[in-house]
This record gives sequence, structure tokens and C-alpha cells, in this order.
Amino acid sequence: MSKIEPRTLKGFRDFLPEDQIQRQKMIEIIRASYETFGFEPLETPALEYAEILTGKYGEEGDKLMYRFRDNGDRDVALRYDLTIPLARVAAQYENEIKKPFKRYQISPVWRAENTQKGRFREFYQCDADIVGSNSLLADAEILALSANTLLALGLKNEDFVIRVNSREIISAFYDSLKLSSEQKSVAIRMVDKIDKIGEDGVREELSKNNFSDSNIKSVLNFATGKLKEGGETKEAFEKLQKIIEKASTLSPKTKFVTDFSIARGLDYYTGMIFETTLIKAPQFGSVMSGGRYDNLIGMFANKTFPAVGTSIGLDRLIAALEELKLIKTEKTVIRALVVNFEESLEKDYLKLVSDLRNAGINTMLYFDTADLKKQLSYANDRGIPFALLYGQNEAKEGLIIVKNLVTGTQEKVKFDEVINYLSIPFKTSK
Repeated sequence: MSKIEPRTLKGFRDFLPEDQIQRQKMIEIIRASYETFGFEPLETPALEYAEILTGKYGEEGDKLMYRFRDNGDRDVALRYDLTIPLARVAAQYENEIKKPFKRYQISPVWRAENTQKGRFREFYQCDADIVGSNSLLADAEILALSANTLLALGLKNEDFVIRVNSREIISAFYDSLKLSSEQKSVAIRMVDKIDKIGEDGVREELSKNNFSDSNIKSVLNFATGKLKEGGETKEAFEKLQKIIEKASTLSPKTKFVTDFSIARGLDYYTGMIFETTLIKAPQFGSVMSGGRYDNLIGMFANKTFPAVGTSIGLDRLIAALEELKLIKTEKTVIRALVVNFEESLEKDYLKLVSDLRNAGINTMLYFDTADLKKQLSYANDRGIPFALLYGQNEAKEGLIIVKNLVTGTQEKVKFDEVINYLSIPFKTSK
């Protein structure tokens, strides 16, 4: 039998416990933040009929979709994001869902794109959306939720900026230039890339698409904030300012700034849009973004479903926080290792382990009897903070030696008091 090389696909990863523990802790914090704002959980399938997903993300998005025919010869695709599945759910269960519907979903998505630092082909998104409300308060709450979640993850207000724009402002401005629909689409895409390709890159691309010199100048002035709001954009700008004012009341110290270069590449946005960047790690781009999309759900139903939402790219955010050394790693979830000295004490070990676990203390029993050095070495390598030593002498005294492997200290504790002892917060460094 030939050996099979163990390997993962490019853009896909395994997460060993040390990494996965941190990911799970971050997901728990994000989930708690979303639920604090009154959002409830939703789960959707990884696979959808291809017609549900295609044509919603633009031509580039369709090319990046994992699409195939299944064993039943159905045309299917792995979900590209969590928003389109939400739109399908909102239309499919229209009579069962009360509006406004506030849902969150934390799940993997798949895109066959070029991999780079912080960007993978399988990655997690953490979405929160409000369906069924046109209120500016819904937009403001999404912005405030985004800020609150980053703060809950340990960032400070000065660590990030939420840049806000509006598709209504963008449309009003480009309509005033009398551009063709194709030119308008090109301009929006290129301006959205201004941080990557610079003003010269935008100018070159617009020139290739037959923009006049005056229109190129106007587009660049608009994107860089040199063209003041007014005229065609006045009403949309005032609306955006109201949203930001309400969001600032909900999250007073957060930096919400208008940025007319923000366009969001996805075609389904209709109103407020935003992107969040970390000030000291701008190379990672937006770690949390979203906006209003009032027409998307209507593609699956015969009525309008206003909606607005936010999304964290978990993997990109983790990569950025690691770069900034803001992630505290933990090797294990195990709090105590019960050292296995001899088989004659097995029943005592099992009772101790059972009692600790029933008390909510994550506990492991070393399965094989082995010398103390080997078992303590195992605990140290795993990052387990406590070792519980219980031999014949301790059994006679009804005591357990609790060794703190972080500080190097140890104490004798009564057998029936060890639960209380281990439940007390302990020093995590020497």
C-alpha cells in the first residue's frame, strides 16, 4: 500500500489547539457582543443552489465561487458570504419571521481567490444584520455594534477608525457627471481600490475607459474629499450625517468619519456603507465592514425587505491582532492534571476527576502510571497550570498536593476542599 502524503489544500488550514482555543474565545466574545444588542443566532447550509448565489456579487465574485454539480446532478455552490443565504431565508420564511428581524451568524465561507497574508480560501465571517427596518436608527445601531464588538475584543477606541460613505451619495455624484452605467461601475470599482493603486492608478484606469479629463479630475476630487458635498449629493449627505450622529450617541468615543472613496465592491449595497481599519495595521485592509442593502432580499420575493448589516472577517482580524501583539495565546483549556501514581488508587483518581469535572473544572487524568517527572513534564509542555499529586501518603492523610506549575509553588489541600481551591482565580505568571 502506497503512502498518502498528509497535506492541506492551498488556502485551507488546520487549527491545532493552541490556535483554535484563541479563535473560539474570540468567537464567544463576538457572539456575546451581538447578543447584547439583541441579535439572535441563525445557521444556514454550506451548500446552496448555484442560482441562489450567482449574479449577486458581480462578475469577479462569480468567478471566485466554488461551484460544481453534485451526485444528483444539481448545480450547487459553497456559500460565498452569509448575506445572500440570509436573504434567501428572509424570503423563504417570510411569514414566520417577525420584523424587524435581528440575526447573527458565525460560520465559514469559501472563495477561490489568491491567498495572501490574512486572506484564505476558507475563512470565517461573523455577521449581524437587521431585516425589515428603514429607520436610520438601524444603520446607526449596526455602526455602534461594530465599534462595541471591537472594544469587547480588547481594542481601544484610538486603535481603529470606522470610515463611512453612502451608495446614495456615490450614485448622486456619478449621475451628475452623466456617465454611462458601464463607466459608473468602472469608476466605483476603481475608487474603491484607491488605497491599493493610488490616485495615479485610478487616473490610468479611468483614462483607459474613455473618461474625459474633467470627469477624471472630478472623480479623484470626490474620492479624496476635495469636492465638497452639495448639489446632487446634499440630501444623501445630510442623511448620512444623521446616521453618524446617532451612532456617535450609541458609541460616543468611536471615530466615525466620512470617506467618499469607500464603495464596497459588492453590487447589492444601496445606502450607508462602511469599512473598519486598524490604525496601526492598515495593510490588512478592512477587518469589519457592511452597509445597507434594501433590494437584495426582494430578488427572492415580490416585495421590498430593507436590510442593513455588518461582518467581521475573523481570520483577517486575527492576523492583524497577532501583528499588533494584541492576542493572548493559551496552550490548553485544561486547568488541572491528576497525576497517576499507581493502579491501586485508580478509584480515588476517578472520583477526584469526576468531582472536579462536575464542578466545571476542566480536568485530565494521566492514563498510564508513570514517574512524576514524566507527568509533570507533560503538564508543563501542554501549559496545564495545576498538577494534583495523590499517592499512598496523601491517601492516608486525606490530602492532595496541588502544585502550581506557573509559579512553582505547591500546597496541601484536603481532598474534599480541592474544588474550592481550584475555583479561585490564580496567578498566571511568575
